Amino acid sequence: MVEYIYNTPVDDKPFTAEEIDEGMDLLEKAGINTGYDDAAIESYAVFCKLREDGVIPNGRAFLPRVEPLYEQALHRAMRRVQDEIPHEDLAIQIDLAAETAFWETSITDPKDIKADSGLNFFKPWWDGDVKERCLSHIIHMAEQVAQDVELGIHNCYGDMNHRHWHEPTSLAAVVDRGISVMEASPHKINWFHCPVPKSALERPEVGLDAYLAPLKDLVPYLEKNDTELYLGLVHEHRPDLTQQMIEAAKKVVPAFGIATECGGGRMEWKDFEGALKIAKENSEPSL
Repeated sequence: MVEYIYNTPVDDKPFTAEEIDEGMDLLEKAGINTGYDDAAIESYAVFCKLREDGVIPNGRAFLPRVEPLYEQALHRAMRRVQDEIPHEDLAIQIDLAAETAFWETSITDPKDIKADSGLNFFKPWWDGDVKERCLSHIIHMAEQVAQDVELGIHNCYGDMNHRHWHEPTSLAAVVDRGISVMEASPHKINWFHCPVPKSALERPEVGLDAYLAPLKDLVPYLEKNDTELYLGLVHEHRPDLTQQMIEAAKKVVPAFGIATECGGGRMEWKDFEGALKIAKENSEPSL
């Protein structure tokens, strides 16, 4: 028996014979219904109807084709938001989390990926170039944004239970992808957000200077596209850490805004209030 904890290796946890018997008794009395069979049977009815209508050709097996359908649903949602909200009041941010995982994996030597690394969770299941596939999805999203609506990119390493699925050693993957997006996007990237995790300081073998160094390659593209850079270095209850990161970033990029590393949606109010205070103390309005 094991206990699962977010974003950590799974360790053995011994249970007593009494605990196992108690758990088994509960399962046997409650019964287990996964719901997969109900969903599959309902889906098959839809599949048959589509086949009868000629939407799905004869001879095609009943296989899930979820990804393109979900992408289309996202695009519809983006268009509807733009239809309902005045564009001057609207900005759209694309959150790149899974894409960051696959991109990071694509530039990492497999020999350097440890057994307990979160990178092992993000191995491509498709054939072809990993970067090209990720970039294609991002560009398809950008194509849905009207030219008079601002568009930003948030690069993310996950925030499940306030932990990353992977602690990056540098911004190399984020910068590499950012350059690719800026070169290919049909829409201006108005802002670009980069995470600066506490681990960059906590791990001496990494260090802030090495972590931030790839940003120098991004600067020409930021300037060319008039893109604002925001660094996610506001860490709640750690004003000293934020200040240290700001000073390190000044050595690499000439100008930048500041933000929390991964948004504030999962913060308790007291923590979020503290993060806002740190942000206020270290910034000024840009307008």
